Amino acid sequence: MATDTRILWRAKTPLVFMFAVPALLGGLLGSAFSSGPGGFPGRSVVGFGVLFSFMTINYIGMALFREFIEHTWTRQATYRVSKPAFLVGKLIPVVVIGLLQLLAFCLATLLIYDIPPRSVAQLVVISVALAFCGPLLGIVLYNATSSASTFQSVTYLTLLGMGGAGGAIAPTGSLPLVVQYVGTITPHHWAMAAFTNAMIGDGSWRTTGLDVAVIVGMNLVLAAVAVRTFDARDEKQPFA
Repeated sequence: MATDTRILWRAKTPLVFMFAVPALLGGLLGSAFSSGPGGFPGRSVVGFGVLFSFMTINYIGMALFREFIEHTWTRQATYRVSKPAFLVGKLIPVVVIGLLQLLAFCLATLLIYDIPPRSVAQLVVISVALAFCGPLLGIVLYNATSSASTFQSVTYLTLLGMGGAGGAIAPTGSLPLVVQYVGTITPHHWAMAAFTNAMIGDGSWRTTGLDVAVIVGMNLVLAAVAVRTFDARDEKQPFA
């Protein structure tokens, strides 16, 4: 875990893709994607933050593929370490950077657009729940792919497809009806609904709690699948 934390800290890519890119898109396209049904000033900042918070899919996957790059995977396979313990060690640094990104974009939205939030505590709870979703999905995708190139291709398709259908880019109410229905199976849909309620809605814990409960449920399913399908003896191709 310490090694992965140092690598993330020293790398520039997470800063660019999780902070600079969504900030740029929010600034350039803010007015276009903040209006319409379900929109509000600053919605695009939160939306692009949610969208790019799922870059953690890529970071957790690369942390796992790094075992093959550094030739340490044989040690994991030989000693048969606890799967949950090994995966949690990989998970924590990535979850932390995802959580910091979500909180930063929530704060930026409140400050820039002078929005008095209905509940700051709710924003934190939503961010914590959502921060686990991307890395857990990343482990599942890692388990399902055999090479780093395939994993990254699937990651970017997943990032944009789930984010678009889930209303992280344009408000759900402005999307085609079929896409709206598809969006309900993404965590983005429930996160955006929860963030909206905590920022400009009635601020009800019941409403936000139901949205967060769906995200937590998705996390539990992803965690179960991730642990079940992970096999340290499964050899991967880090460069092909």
